[in-house]
Amino acid sequence: MTTRLRPLATFCLIVTGFFAALVATASAAAQQKTPEVWPMNFILVRNGDCTVSCVQWISAEGIIKPDTAGQFEKFLRKLKGQKLPVVFQSGGGNVDAALEMGRMIRTAGLETAIGRTQLNGCPMLVPRCPEKMVRNGWSEGEVHSGGAYCFSACPWALAGGQVRAAAANARIAVHQITNGRKKPRMHNGRRDLDEISTVPDPALKQMMSDYFDEMGINSADVFAMMGLATPQGLYNVWDAEALKSGIITKVYSESEEPGYVIGGTDVTDPAAPTPAATPVPAVTPMPDELMHLLP
Repeated sequence: MTTRLRPLATFCLIVTGFFAALVATASAAAQQKTPEVWPMNFILVRNGDCTVSCVQWISAEGIIKPDTAGQFEKFLRKLKGQKLPVVFQSGGGNVDAALEMGRMIRTAGLETAIGRTQLNGCPMLVPRCPEKMVRNGWSEGEVHSGGAYCFSACPWALAGGQVRAAAANARIAVHQITNGRKKPRMHNGRRDLDEISTVPDPALKQMMSDYFDEMGINSADVFAMMGLATPQGLYNVWDAEALKSGIITKVYSESEEPGYVIGGTDVTDPAAPTPAATPVPAVTPMPDELMHLLP
């Protein structure tokens, strides 16, 4: 016997199927991590024809994981002394790994900067798409300092550069030093307003203080800024504060971007020696429009 569906029943089945597919798609999309929370990786990037003139840099983007420092060490070993700036964009991550990376950068004599890399052929929403990353060679793309960010543990990896730079409209943010454990709640029947706070860690603070001194950063200034952050939030560091504290040593002008300018040699092998880079001053004066921010 043939069963016929009434038009209303047919419509309901179609709608139900559509929403089921929509929910499944939304669920799959929710499980996909955005580029901002991908683990940090490192690639060599250049922009331009290096037989004439090109810009080259090390792009370091993503969340700093406990094993990120080990990956960075292997990456630097492949460069065999080639000195290129490390350009960071990161929401932060593991503090120990960030400090270890900073010391590697200082030992290698590399400069650092805050910048965002856009690889050629990648969509704007995924600017460092994996399919355009060349793991054992040069990726092609552009680097921009404006609008880039370096949060949480990222500034401490950035601190490894003897010269560490950011654009006036880049974002630097820090947070409190804690061990991540929740404070115990009050049991007097009243809500504990500090229940979302975490427990301060004196040992961690001392370790950070020693690192700041090692890197030429004013620890008192940095701890003061950290203290201004909410328990689970970030304090946005002004350019003048970043310069005064030593988190950065240079503010990019509107015409500057991160990276070394290379000319006259086609450098295709990551292990090949890098020609002399365009000199960069150790400290760039604060732009006039920011002078009023200085204390």
